[in-house]
Amino acid sequence: MAEKPFKDRVEAKKQLIRCGNWCTISESLSFLLLIVGIIWRLLKLDYYDLDSTFWFLLAIFFAITSLAPHIHMALISSQLGFDSEHK
Repeated sequence: MAEKPFKDRVEAKKQLIRCGNWCTISESLSFLLLIVGIIWRLLKLDYYDLDSTFWFLLAIFFAITSLAPHIHMALISSQLGFDSEHK
């Protein structure tokens, strides 16, 4: 018999909180880097040979990185039926 991914609901809730925090951090970094890229382009800064494209690519990277915790949160909540608790 295969083991369950979570031994109890408390552990799953802790995992949901942790994933939620990572989502918030990744999304915040993405928006911050997007704003830095826009400011970089508007002010036409050329420090360290960094173009605004560099900041936009970093923003895209963190936006994609934030998808993994979102998917993990959706998987946990659907497996354990957390959605049905709140209705």
